[in-house]
Amino acid sequence: MAIADIFQRIRRKFERILRVYNDRRFLAQLYRLILEREPDWEGLENHLKMLANGLVTRPEIIKNFFYSDEYQNKLKTVGVKYDYNLLLSKFKTVCSSEPFKPFVQKPEASGPRLCGLADPRLWLDDEWSALLKTMRAVPHEIQLMSRKGFEWTHAVYGLKRLGFLNGRTRCLGVGAGHEALVYWLANNTGGVVATDLYEAESDWANKAGREGDPSILSDPKRYAPFPYKEDNLRFLRMDGRDLKFGDEEFDVIFSISSIEHFGGRAATAQSMREIGRVLKKGGCAVIVTELVLNGKPHPEFFTPEDLLEFVVKPSGLRLAQTPVFEMPAYAIENPMEMSTEASLAPQFVLNDRRVNDVMWTSVILFFSKEIPIGVK
Repeated sequence: MAIADIFQRIRRKFERILRVYNDRRFLAQLYRLILEREPDWEGLENHLKMLANGLVTRPEIIKNFFYSDEYQNKLKTVGVKYDYNLLLSKFKTVCSSEPFKPFVQKPEASGPRLCGLADPRLWLDDEWSALLKTMRAVPHEIQLMSRKGFEWTHAVYGLKRLGFLNGRTRCLGVGAGHEALVYWLANNTGGVVATDLYEAESDWANKAGREGDPSILSDPKRYAPFPYKEDNLRFLRMDGRDLKFGDEEFDVIFSISSIEHFGGRAATAQSMREIGRVLKKGGCAVIVTELVLNGKPHPEFFTPEDLLEFVVKPSGLRLAQTPVFEMPAYAIENPMEMSTEASLAPQFVLNDRRVNDVMWTSVILFFSKEIPIGVK
């Protein structure tokens, strides 16, 4: 069962369980709803004693169930296709970085590489992998590594490295749906406004994890993968091509694998112009999208040339670093088939034979809005 479905079931019965049941029935329901099994005697008695002695509250017990090893193991529903070690031995450059260099800030941001393609080597970095574990919505084990784990984790890793994870940072999500990242940032920054179309009749509201479900507007806890600072997060219905905010309102703007779905290349460019307008001077924009690796045309995904023309240039922003377009050779030679293997791991390259045999992966770009000379 998907994590979103489990949380929906918990949410519908949560208040009734807390209010009506005695401790034994309350705990039995948690076992059935969260762990999807009958309670074991030893575990049940231990929880009962803790509640009776005032060592924990009922909300804390619920939190403990979600954070338990047993529940975390339930998230590991991804099938394994091959050994992850095959991805770590040989890398190849898939396209040149030269065309992007005129759009890079000077000096470039120092430290680890931030701009580039999904990279399995990051799972070996202690700081990076520690952040991945805090997401709690994707498997963190190296054998289950995937593009989605890369996208969310590298976004917050880059923001941390660039100094934006603090209580003063105001964030805007564009095409944010109800992804775990918005809840994570609500806990680790000064506040988040998450925007999307949230249209009831769209495919995004009824398929693909219901990422555009409009119920999020009235019930933001519905898809929360972990406890979050509720006062730090707002969901608003808004078109990413027409952001209803004033100039330079946000310190951080992020869009994770959404901007390619805004209605074509011109729509992407318009959204990037809006992101550039709304971002504060000295701020950071994080854009994740799909990069085509084999030059085949796709109605939504970007070739390197498209990425430069419709994402980088229209923004009016500067790249924090020169992007590095390297991929594991094994992933390129053995892509996952979109129609049959999209849920398998380790996943870094996908192939869609239904759409021109296009092969793609995730690319992440960190942008800065330069402060004019003389302005501090």
